[in-house]
Amino acid sequence: MLIPLPEPLTVLLWLAAGATSLFSLFGFLSHLDWKFELFSHFRTQYALLLAACLVVFLASGELSGGLVAGLFLGVNLAQILPIYRRTHRRNTGSKSYRLFFANILGTNTHTDQLILAIRKAEADILLLVEVRQHHLQQLLPALNDYPFQFSQPDVKNFGLAIFSRLPLESAQALALDEACTPALVARLRPGKTPLTLLAIHPYPPKSRSHAAERNHQLKQTAKFVSGQPGELILAGDLNSTSWSHAFQQLVNESHLLDSRQGIGLQASWPAGNALMRVPIDHMLHTPGITIHQRRLGQRTGSDHLPVIVDFSIEES
Repeated sequence: MLIPLPEPLTVLLWLAAGATSLFSLFGFLSHLDWKFELFSHFRTQYALLLAACLVVFLASGELSGGLVAGLFLGVNLAQILPIYRRTHRRNTGSKSYRLFFANILGTNTHTDQLILAIRKAEADILLLVEVRQHHLQQLLPALNDYPFQFSQPDVKNFGLAIFSRLPLESAQALALDEACTPALVARLRPGKTPLTLLAIHPYPPKSRSHAAERNHQLKQTAKFVSGQPGELILAGDLNSTSWSHAFQQLVNESHLLDSRQGIGLQASWPAGNALMRVPIDHMLHTPGITIHQRRLGQRTGSDHLPVIVDFSIEES
């Protein structure tokens, strides 16, 4: 049975569906201007809103509106669903390791929550960004069961730290060039194959210049990755979602794989608003690494949720 809508509600419904459809199209123009990229981040939200519009259009007999909403719902689902496509995961027979990555928020004073989240994760390696000195004052005594440590705190939001139960061959903070924020580069050899861990936190694209700096750093990161021996994991708050042109370029140029593949988006920011969350915290890896599990951790007092990945390395 059809349920006709009053004209004002029909107008509002058309406005909602039309604006969301237009925003969906703007998201495909992120390579043209940093402002268009802002529209690329909310594919999940667009799909949910258009699905609701589609149901109401059909229930009220507005078939033309249903056609528009259904068309653009399909456009957004085409961007979302491929990440859920299962891939064959090799059984490497190698030992599995757990990596915990978190943007802990420079102004975060709830370090006790962070420590609880770390304890619950039971990870072998911790990679942290936005680390400041006041975090380390509490973290260092609490994480003495991670004997291999390196940190470079920063009064802004570009401090870095690694805590590891696995021996580190080396660890350093490295600026890929003068325009890049520091990257944490750590090298391990958990088996026969060397492993590089790379953690980055480029500038947030809050302006044209910062967007250009972020894009530059992602391009430099792709070049750096291609020159590393063995296997590599890149973890970072990339200030970019899976649908932005900058992220897609990074994946294409670095030939890294997304740890989300076959698992799901796992949107991590903002932690306090599940409806508006977008996936900007990433873990990418070389093909010789198998991802066994990926999940989000519990709240740490930050505006980001941590990412936890179980992985193994294919031995040559």
